[in-house]
Amino acid sequence: MLPPEQHKAYCNFYDAVRNQEHLDARTTVLIGLAAAMARECRP
Repeated sequence: MLPPEQHKAYCNFYDAVRNQEHLDARTTVLIGLAAAMARECRP
């Protein structure tokens, strides 16, 4: 799917977002839901 370099960058970003240091749990869940809906995924 992603080249190794991009996969590592994505994982670093994902871990930083999930850290809850900057965003609370509710906001993180809502962002994930919005991203899934934007990609036309079904919950």
